[in-house]
Amino acid sequence: MPELIQVHADEICIPPATGPAVVTVGTFDGVHRGHQEILRRMNSAARKNEVRTVVTFEPHPQSVIRREGHTVRILTDTREKIRLLCAGGISRTYILQFDQHLAGISAEDFVQQILLKRLQTTRLVVGYNHSFGHNREGNFEFLEKNQKRFGFELEVVGPYYLGGEVVSSTKIRRALEGGNVEKATLYLGRPYALSGKVVHGAGRGRKLEVPTANLELPNPDKLIPKIGVYAVEVTLGAVPYPGMLAIGIRPTFNESPLTVEVHLIDFQGDLYDQTLEVRFLKWLRDEERYASTEALKTQMSKDRQASLHAYKAYQRNPTA
Repeated sequence: MPELIQVHADEICIPPATGPAVVTVGTFDGVHRGHQEILRRMNSAARKNEVRTVVTFEPHPQSVIRREGHTVRILTDTREKIRLLCAGGISRTYILQFDQHLAGISAEDFVQQILLKRLQTTRLVVGYNHSFGHNREGNFEFLEKNQKRFGFELEVVGPYYLGGEVVSSTKIRRALEGGNVEKATLYLGRPYALSGKVVHGAGRGRKLEVPTANLELPNPDKLIPKIGVYAVEVTLGAVPYPGMLAIGIRPTFNESPLTVEVHLIDFQGDLYDQTLEVRFLKWLRDEERYASTEALKTQMSKDRQASLHAYKAYQRNPTA
């Protein structure tokens, strides 16, 4: 069996404990509102001596199971996911390295060797569409049929609806790929976020009197939203700033490599080598080619005002 690797998110996590566990298993990419409902049900179901435990997977299972060369663009990297799970009241998080070997393990062996032998599961809470084991045989029917033999209680959490639609990681990816960050915020329960280190760029933003920070993103599998200009909130350390962010190839200057550049409104200081987290608040416009730098400066001034307006609206209602 694969090794269970226990991970923590610094002081955010509740200290680990031993003993019987209420457990859930899943990819939890995004830790969206549907996932949050599973965590809420776990917290409600857990008795005083039961440890609230999540078993999750890296990389995304579909990146392994699907055709060679297919990569699922993830919504949350490992650290983000763990931090969000811990904030949801989870005591222990275990990550299983997902590979062809793990994909071939039977559902029976997964339950016996991991859920029962290793985790002492007394209560299992799963999403309505989750399955595990070879050929996804560890589904609701399998668990319901065998729960008495396994000796744990089973609770299945149904789909989570918003606006008549079921919330899912796939729909959030589609929203972000289309620039609809407001819908992603609604489904996630928070704005979508990217983090990266500030690296040197061409320096054109400063010449345009709108200095920008070029972000180097650490995880190539992390989903980057649609090319365009966005209103964002930027966190430096623990301090938030309003900002505007551009994803694109800078057509006005005939450049082609994809860049992620962010301007912190009313910030003064050196950002090089600092790590910034940006949260996407509102789509502003497509990336465009301008006839002159003056025309671009005029548009960026409009973007600045729109970004400030979106930031103030976000402060009033963070999940609108």
